Amino acid sequence: MPVDYETIQKIQKLGDDVLIGVSEVAALTGFSVLTVRQRKLPGLEPVPGLSRLRWRLGDLRAWMRTGNTESLHRPSMPNASSSSKRTGRPTKKTQVEARQ
Repeated sequence: MPVDYETIQKIQKLGDDVLIGVSEVAALTGFSVLTVRQRKLPGLEPVPGLSRLRWRLGDLRAWMRTGNTESLHRPSMPNASSSSKRTGRPTKKTQVEARQ
């Protein structure tokens, strides 16, 4: 995805109370327009009560500074050493050994 440097430079000059749209948020964050439109940015909500999706530039800047990912729920990967029994389909090697 190409970076829109021209849009980024225009936005940098604006104040914190300015409302920006989906394409501007996508240009600043590096996420795709579709991701922003689907509101999949954890911790960053659009301004409520508007007919279009708009974000306050100050909120976006604060969100980017903090690196807010508190809404993401990533499951922790279990250690291979902690569980000796594997789940799922057995390997071909295990299946052949079981037949002999």
